[in-house]
Amino acid sequence: MEKIKITPLQIFSLIVLFELGTGLVVNLGMEAGKDEWLAVLLGMVIGILLYAGYSMLYLWFPNKLPTEYDKLLLGKYLGTLAGISYMVFFLYKASRDLMDGGLLVIATTLRETPVFIVNMLMMITVAYTIHKGLEVLARTALILLTVMMMIGALNLLLIAFAHIVDINRLLPVLGGGIGPLLRAVSRTNYQFPFAEVIAFNMLLPFLNHPKKGVKAGYLALLFTGLILSLAVATTVAVLGADLAERSYFPMLIMVGKASISDFIQRPDIFVVMAFIIGIYFKICIYFFAAVIGISNIFNIPYQKLIYPLTLIILALTAFETRSYSEHLTKGGKMLYLVDPIFFIVLPLILLIAAVIRKFIFRSRPGAGTGTGGGFGTGAGDGIMGGAGTSAAGTAHTGTEGGSGAGYEVPRSGPGSGGGVGGGGS
Repeated sequence: MEKIKITPLQIFSLIVLFELGTGLVVNLGMEAGKDEWLAVLLGMVIGILLYAGYSMLYLWFPNKLPTEYDKLLLGKYLGTLAGISYMVFFLYKASRDLMDGGLLVIATTLRETPVFIVNMLMMITVAYTIHKGLEVLARTALILLTVMMMIGALNLLLIAFAHIVDINRLLPVLGGGIGPLLRAVSRTNYQFPFAEVIAFNMLLPFLNHPKKGVKAGYLALLFTGLILSLAVATTVAVLGADLAERSYFPMLIMVGKASISDFIQRPDIFVVMAFIIGIYFKICIYFFAAVIGISNIFNIPYQKLIYPLTLIILALTAFETRSYSEHLTKGGKMLYLVDPIFFIVLPLILLIAAVIRKFIFRSRPGAGTGTGGGFGTGAGDGIMGGAGTSAAGTAHTGTEGGSGAGYEVPRSGPGSGGGVGGGGS
């Protein structure tokens, strides 16, 4: 694993930019109609609960990448297969987000430019950033998050002074009942964009303060959920639910309507800039997660993987879709059929395996000071230790990352065993 560290503030900035990336650009579906802003808030709550599960795995194995503790929990072969599956998933997600960015640019500014050229230029920038390392990406996120927030605040002021907001378009709340709201949350809003934070399990091991970094993740999800809910509510209040549902880029259309006399007009170019910043960071996170994971699985220096994987992502975008409507249709099918496997099913299996492993090792006879076991409970968060006498004449070394159970490495010895705990968070 890279000998680099990032701060909780930097992980906060990265998560906010990642979540806002395509969340602001792509139509969230509007299945709940004018109550979509409520669906976003409810999806945020579910996303925070999912993040709690993801971060629990990290805190139990703070010094290991998911590709490493997958093998501990599922076995060498199943764990490797799960790790490779996630890396392929991250690469595909990066290609879809790259396509979102390319289609946005040619729809708003470079109308005569082939989308592949736009994608190639953006991907070259992403590859260069990842080659420079995670610390460079994290420091850049702090700066560009400030820029993005300033653009957002400016646009909110323009919309407010343009007098184009009609609160009545949001009323009555839950006029169609709670059914459409729950349908929207279960099909879209909990996954996109909140459950996508699972990609950060590949970045959390680089935190210099694990517990503070996890807390920063909770705050980032709460912050982005409130921003997205406000953005959706404002869009519906300006355009109406019907027009917002039919538009490919509803927020862009909304901002385009914000003009103050002949003095300030067409501020949407600044919104496009903010969208591109968010999409750029989302691609970077997915790409870094895939690169560092593949590097760990196959023991290849990650710098050697960057440019070959860049070509793979560009190839995926070249053959993925022929129109934006087809792109959205395929994305919808992924949300319903494939994404839940990686966002819910596999993490749940890993959590169950980790709990079982923890229970087995802690309930093993002789844990602590006694006869037969190599494990004991030591003082400190995430540390297990203890001395024991092994009747089998085997010494055991127990290692652990986090406040959970470790694993044994048998060694031949003179008949005494010691449990050595790895440092936790």
